[in-house]
Amino acid sequence: MILESARQGATKSRIMHDTYLSSEKTGFYLKFLEEHKLLKCELGNKLYHTTEKGFQILDESSDLNEFLHKLDPIFSDFDSLGEFSDHIR
Repeated sequence: MILESARQGATKSRIMHDTYLSSEKTGFYLKFLEEHKLLKCELGNKLYHTTEKGFQILDESSDLNEFLHKLDPIFSDFDSLGEFSDHIR
C-alpha cells in the first residue's frame, strides 16, 4: 500500500518497488492521494510522506482487518454459504 510505503518518506521509485506498480500507475495513484490530502510531496527532494489524514486511513484499515480476521474462524466453520445463511436466520 502506498500510504504504508510513504510512512517515513519515500521516493516514487521506492513506492514503485514496494507496491509492484508500474511508473504510470504509481503516478496516477500518487496524484490521486495528493489530491485527497492523504499524501504530500516535498518539492526539494521529491519525497512522499503520508499525512495525518493518511495515517487515519491506515489506522481504520488496520482496525477493519483485525475485525475481519476475528470473523474468519466463524466463516470457516461452515461448509457452504447456504449453511452459513441458514445459521444466521
